[in-house]
Amino acid sequence: MLKRWKGAESVFLIFAIVYTTTAVLPAPLCAEENAGKPAQRKVLGGIQPFTPEQREAFLSERRNAAIATLNTKGDPQVTPVIFYWDGSAFYFSVTKETVKYRNIKRDPRISVIVDDVLDHHSVIASGKAKIRENDIWDMTSKIVYKYYGKEEGDPYLENLKKQHRVLIVLKPKKMQAWGPKPKEAAKP
Repeated sequence: MLKRWKGAESVFLIFAIVYTTTAVLPAPLCAEENAGKPAQRKVLGGIQPFTPEQREAFLSERRNAAIATLNTKGDPQVTPVIFYWDGSAFYFSVTKETVKYRNIKRDPRISVIVDDVLDHHSVIASGKAKIRENDIWDMTSKIVYKYYGKEEGDPYLENLKKQHRVLIVLKPKKMQAWGPKPKEAAKP
């Protein structure tokens, strides 16, 4: 019989398993962008914590994130999302009809991972999220413009305004960030 996982620790464990599993899997053979590149384990000297500047630069780029919430049975529910990081909090725009919204409303403990599997960069954060139902459109615009730019973002934003949206705000209680450590040059 399997034990039921409980709490934010299990959500973090799921992220660690997913990240570790995907980080060691080879890139698809047909991926043109990886053609001719050596396997990452041959060019990296391991991983090291990000400096605050590296973390901020990494989170300012257009990257997917995955947010994990706990369902009514206490099991992790993971969803890809786009986000905005303002230096102290993550922001996600979601509709009230989503499972993640209902999960957060019931239990605000969440985890988020933002990673770049091919380059072994990752930021993992967890804490208690807050739901903002008013004054959401300035931040929602920042999220949309980060990923789509103003020209594509404006029509997309207009469609979002027709939905029952809220902002999920996570000021992390715990945060880890790391990236590759360059391999030392061979000594003569």
